[in-house]
Amino acid sequence: MLRLRQLEMLCAVVDLGTTSGAAESLGVSQPAVSNMIRHIEDLVGFSLFRREKGRLAPTPEALHIAQEAQHLFAQQKRMDRILQQLRGGTVGQLNLIATPSIGHVLLPGLVTRFMQERPQLRPSIELGSVDEVIHQLISGRAELGFSITPPRHSALSVLPLAEGKMVCVMPAGHDLAHARMINISDLNHVKHISFGSSTPLGQMIDQAYSNVGLERRFDCEVRHTSTALEMVSAGAGVALVDSFALRGTSRSDIVVRPVEPCLPVKLYGITSKLFPTSQMLGKFQQFVRDSLMTGPDGEATL
Repeated sequence: MLRLRQLEMLCAVVDLGTTSGAAESLGVSQPAVSNMIRHIEDLVGFSLFRREKGRLAPTPEALHIAQEAQHLFAQQKRMDRILQQLRGGTVGQLNLIATPSIGHVLLPGLVTRFMQERPQLRPSIELGSVDEVIHQLISGRAELGFSITPPRHSALSVLPLAEGKMVCVMPAGHDLAHARMINISDLNHVKHISFGSSTPLGQMIDQAYSNVGLERRFDCEVRHTSTALEMVSAGAGVALVDSFALRGTSRSDIVVRPVEPCLPVKLYGITSKLFPTSQMLGKFQQFVRDSLMTGPDGEATL
């Protein structure tokens, strides 16, 4: 089998017609080219050149080999470009999964910005519960997960990326919209949409009520933040949601107010210990962390 360097010398002689010209273009000695051509002819078992008027005229076989070699050289250059892009983190795949409060608004905006300097990146975004995030990661179907609830699984690595907090959302024109700060006790006296006590957010809110000697009351139970937001938008009541669900979007139909006592939440990046992490994944994780810098009010900002 001919090596790329041998093909390179053969093509140079075909193009330039002399071993001396080929040697000069390749930066080697003329005898080295002559010896290589003879070696190639021994390998293939037939002549590749005829001497005509002081020049080497390629045989049809040599022309055919040279033509095919050009395709190999083009593929080699393409591979070099791809390796350079991969080394620089500008091309590749990125398989992501997020819980709905992160995946509906925040994550698409981050991915879009990340792709602006990486037009050849092919991201994949899926939404799922925390259990689905765990399953996708340990099965290798997803590389990076996002959740405000840190999953507990020995095969997963969990890294805090940003800090946020729970906020109160209400329909525009709601009576509570006149207040600058909403106490969680106020929600027991209005139509209230909230998370079930079996959910991590519901349990956190229950604990906040218990700490001030109250029992949480609500009129409609939901599992996902996106559902709560749409019900608030439709005028069904008020709700406590994580601030990440509102990052990067502006909704005139909803009023947002801070809550006391403060209920902090964190955004976690989750990877599997069972599979190696790509350079692209590391770059995106750092991009998310840098993009969600903590502002002076304690909220993550884009």
